Amino acid sequence: MRKIMLSLLTIVIIAQVSAQSLEVKPDPNTPYLKDKNLPAFTLNLIDGREVTNKTIPKFKYTCIIFFSPDCSHCETEAATINKYKDKLKNVLFIWDSYRDMIAIQAFAAKYDLVSQPNVLIGRDPSYAIPTFFRPKMTPFVALYKNNQLVKVYEKGADIFDLIKIIESK
Repeated sequence: MRKIMLSLLTIVIIAQVSAQSLEVKPDPNTPYLKDKNLPAFTLNLIDGREVTNKTIPKFKYTCIIFFSPDCSHCETEAATINKYKDKLKNVLFIWDSYRDMIAIQAFAAKYDLVSQPNVLIGRDPSYAIPTFFRPKMTPFVALYKNNQLVKVYEKGADIFDLIKIIESK
């Protein structure tokens, strides 16, 4: 009986590890695969302001991050971006969540996103961003250069890859 339980436990652990390492493939009908332009959206910011894709500040790069405040991978993403923020000053980060504004505000405060001039964080009330990207998990990251899609990270950005793209001429 003990051997059977040990075997079952081993199978469960192997299945869990394998599932976490599987590559996430986007749905072939996902809009961003056909339209490489920055999507149309309205974002209600945590300070009460509203911005759209037409009114966001102009930066060479725009990085859209669809996240959940209670997602541990999203917390890691925020901490990592903060750690390298000096290398990312020419990137506008747009953090969008579907969660309630109080949770988004707490996340922004925890990771000091509010004080950064190149960060917008809030809620997309029409759900335009997730409809355009159809993320399967959070954080989902899309990097744009001059409003044209450069790269999508289905399972969060590799910060060193992101910096390499941004620093390339």
